[in-house]
Amino acid sequence: MRKVSVATTIMPGFDHVSGLERLRGPVTVIRRCESLAELISMARTGLADVVLVAGDTDQLTLTFLESLSAGGAGSRTAAVVALSEVAAERDRVSGLGIPVASPDLDPEELAALLADAASQDQQRLRVTAGPGARGRGRRAAQNGADDPTEAENLTTPARPADDEVFTPGPGADHAHALSFSVTGADAVRDGAEPASAERDGAIRGDAGPAVPGVLAPDPGDDPAMEAPSDRHGEPEPLVPEGIVTEPAAPPRVTAVWGPAGSPGRTTVAVNLAVELALAGRRTLLIDLDTYAASAGIHLGLLDESAGIAQACRTADQGGISPEGVGRAALRARVAGTTLQVLTGLTRADRWPELRRAALDGVLSAAAAGWDEVVLDCGFCLEEDEELSFDIPAPQRNAATLAGLAAADRILAVGTGDPVGLPRLIHGLDELGLHVDTVERSRVEVVVNQVRTDASGVAPQSQITGVLERFGGSWTVGGFLPWDRRALDRALLGGQVLAEAAPKSALRRAVARLAGTAAGGLQTGPATAAVGQGLRTLLRRS
Repeated sequence: MRKVSVATTIMPGFDHVSGLERLRGPVTVIRRCESLAELISMARTGLADVVLVAGDTDQLTLTFLESLSAGGAGSRTAAVVALSEVAAERDRVSGLGIPVASPDLDPEELAALLADAASQDQQRLRVTAGPGARGRGRRAAQNGADDPTEAENLTTPARPADDEVFTPGPGADHAHALSFSVTGADAVRDGAEPASAERDGAIRGDAGPAVPGVLAPDPGDDPAMEAPSDRHGEPEPLVPEGIVTEPAAPPRVTAVWGPAGSPGRTTVAVNLAVELALAGRRTLLIDLDTYAASAGIHLGLLDESAGIAQACRTADQGGISPEGVGRAALRARVAGTTLQVLTGLTRADRWPELRRAALDGVLSAAAAGWDEVVLDCGFCLEEDEELSFDIPAPQRNAATLAGLAAADRILAVGTGDPVGLPRLIHGLDELGLHVDTVERSRVEVVVNQVRTDASGVAPQSQITGVLERFGGSWTVGGFLPWDRRALDRALLGGQVLAEAAPKSALRRAVARLAGTAAGGLQTGPATAAVGQGLRTLLRRS
């Protein structure tokens, strides 16, 4: 048996080091560390096969694991083992994929645990792999991977069809249904304590007990949950009733990105998510903009907490499942359908809360639990933090980079005017540094705010010519017409285009993008929209 070098912290009241030294076996303690910072430094030297965290396991998070694996090129990553007196803490640490035991473990058993962790280190890394790898695995499985084993391991599991009530599908290790809550009249009727009303009638319920295999009634079907109807018109059906729909499309993650200058990223992302939901797809919208998050505002959701930050905290502490993502998301009635939203950061200075390792876990769980995941990404793709620090540092643009890596489809949104078009071309050059030549098929250019006043006669032809000459080999996915009146009406009422301007050309153009994103989905008849103004929240799942 090969020798196993161990670096460990010291745990008051328990002397696990002496027991290991008395064995005189292959497991050798080479360094006793006073703190986790010293332990990380030792691990990054590559001298230790295993780092043993004895006590103080509250600092064991995905961010800690990321710091261990952030050594230079070719550096060896140490496996992690933990000792904790608290049973609940052992359960949490185990959820991160870290072997954990009680500190009074027999020295021989502890030595065997350390040796096994060293030999299984590569398997541990696969457990903590981010959704970028999962996304590549899904694409490899769809396109015919050379390594079928890898494609099988990384492919997102299929989920059964569902009704309008959203229930995130189970992941590989999650067999329980999502916890449902009751709000408003339902809470009073069932004898539960009524939920507190938030601003202007927004209602949020507390999570109730999980009922495996049972679907709860949709609170949106209760008239007491609906806001008064005051609409400019119902969402227009885009196909006749009774049409034969295609087989269910596979799950998709769509990232909406664009260069600086407000090209309409959030407008496209929000309305795209709504159109996918109207098509019967279980849809989750995630706001990943760390500079100016506004997806919730576009939907009329005034929620003072950041759902994406809550989900990342959960993932960082003990991993996250689709059910955990659902609990952090807001669930609202939009254009007569149900949409779940992970709202963005409430302040730009909160960006350090979105660490890459935690984000990867959140996006991976979202891809496993929803039919459609739409990511509203920020504009900046810089990675200058890596040039400014000798140690791993949080990256402000990690959220956008994680979203692009996880996406099956990237919509690059830019405007067609003399200012926006050069920005789009330069932005595509930068995007090309993050998307290799083989994966460029994932990227579709969407030109927004197209109008003759800014682009000349026959604007689509002129824009296409400029992109073909200066933009490189990128696919043009569509053109979105300029409709200031419809957009102003939607923003003023906290609505989406399907509610404020259901017959507009802009809404139809976004619906065509949704059909492409979902593999040719046909949008069926929509039901009546909810009331104007602040939107009613059905529950926080």
